[in-house]
Amino acid sequence: RSEVRPHPRGVALIISPWNFPIQLPIGNLVDALAAGNVCILKPSEKSVHVTKLLTELLTSGKYVDERAVTVVNGGKEVAEDLLKGKVDVISYTGGVEVGRLVA
Repeated sequence: RSEVRPHPRGVALIISPWNFPIQLPIGNLVDALAAGNVCILKPSEKSVHVTKLLTELLTSGKYVDERAVTVVNGGKEVAEDLLKGKVDVISYTGGVEVGRLVA
């Protein structure tokens, strides 16, 4: 017998890369929301069109409760600011420079 038990941690920060602009952020977002977390999604600034689409879809309130997801756009400086904030769990896929800040 198997079962799934949600274990919310609070605020999940998801920082995603340019080379998997839909698969990684959406997969991590679904997992975090299913566990009962609220999410801050910071897509790559290099995937301009996908970032615009994700922002529109996830903040419209049509597909996801707008209180559950916040999309923040910007570059390295924005990621640094988000990492200084209060988050309970971080999902990061990307380069070494920002990875050092996450660690």
